Amino acid sequence: MYHIGVVGPEQSVERILDVAQEFEKELRFHPFTYQKAVETKKIVMEHKNQVDAWLFSGPIPYSIAKGVLGDDQSLHGVLFLETGLYKSFLNLLLQNRNLTKLSVDLPEGANISDEALSQLEVQESNLEIKTFQPDIDEDDIYQYHYKLWKNGKTDGVLTCYPSVQDRLAEHGIPVSWITTTRLETKQTLLSLSEKAKAHYYQNTQVAVCFIETEHPELEKEELLYNMQWTELKMDEILLRASRSMNGSFHKTGSGDYMIFSSRGEVYEHLNNLHIAIEKIQSDLNRPIAAGIGFGDSVLKAEFNARKAVQRSKSSKHEKIILIDEHGVVEEYRHEQLNVSYISESTEPELVKKLGEYHISVQLFNKIKSYIERKNWNTFTSRDIALELGMSNRNSQRILQGLRKAGLIVEIGETKSHDKGRPMKLYCFKQENSHK
Repeated sequence: MYHIGVVGPEQSVERILDVAQEFEKELRFHPFTYQKAVETKKIVMEHKNQVDAWLFSGPIPYSIAKGVLGDDQSLHGVLFLETGLYKSFLNLLLQNRNLTKLSVDLPEGANISDEALSQLEVQESNLEIKTFQPDIDEDDIYQYHYKLWKNGKTDGVLTCYPSVQDRLAEHGIPVSWITTTRLETKQTLLSLSEKAKAHYYQNTQVAVCFIETEHPELEKEELLYNMQWTELKMDEILLRASRSMNGSFHKTGSGDYMIFSSRGEVYEHLNNLHIAIEKIQSDLNRPIAAGIGFGDSVLKAEFNARKAVQRSKSSKHEKIILIDEHGVVEEYRHEQLNVSYISESTEPELVKKLGEYHISVQLFNKIKSYIERKNWNTFTSRDIALELGMSNRNSQRILQGLRKAGLIVEIGETKSHDKGRPMKLYCFKQENSHK
């Protein structure tokens, strides 16, 4: 079941849950209401591990959550379209048909105010529009509308805050709360429903795990017993890891193993496999290469797993390599997925440029991914060498190649702390959008 946290003021959450009843067979909803929009920060931080996605009642809580969690794909806001504004305007006219001057508050980034209000053909002189940051103090919004009305500059109010509506209504001020409509809510839920189906499909994909160990050479005949004992211990450790992933365990050779499971089980229990591999490496002193492949068939998953294990072999880091059906590579290290990148490119010009300097597309995308994950505006050959586990000399060669290919630029020098020798400082070109 796909779990969705619904966040908003109580009235909005109740409206969303009412519309959501027809989606309860495939989606499970968890309501989180607040008195003030700024409480969204606490809600998403405390409950982010309990849901697969968030649904916010409007642009205000959505923007606040985005400020906390960043551009997270699990964040969704109910569509804030013109119809919601028109509905609120109609409700206001039904209260008082003699309204000629209005004050309106809208969150920054809503992108509907100019176009929507212009279609009403209301003179600009009759409108007072205030845009605001999502985490503004709601009392500031109240004071803004109240002062305009008290000074005779407005006859009514359209506000995005239900608490502001209640306070203004106490003074007898015609006011309407700008809310989303049932249609807008249903459209958003349909989108979430499709995402839930895609999530289910992805989690049920076939996953094949390859684990290969290096075979030490026997120097003395009596070491044969030790080798057999070691393999039995490895069998036990990996069998337990396989069981935790609800997988099918197969020994394909001396020290080589395959585990068949599903993508969802692998991601959920990936750390168990990581712990098992670390235990074999530390307790039994056997170097291990581990690769995981995903696909919508066993054949495709196995093919990706073989590519993944080869990359794990060539890496000096202790990490598990994962490759999905789209060629996206992920590296699991230090108990977390550290980086993901595309191993191929559909841009012939980029491939040609990289080929001229003997740099693979995979390596280029990997470097970009590390730099984006670290939020580096600039970097040195030493930075790249440490992240990718290569020599500084090799890193220098690669960066020089990328510079000559016109993909990065040299912008200055820095100094190394240990030797005091200047190091060249690079950054990616702003117009470079290759992935």
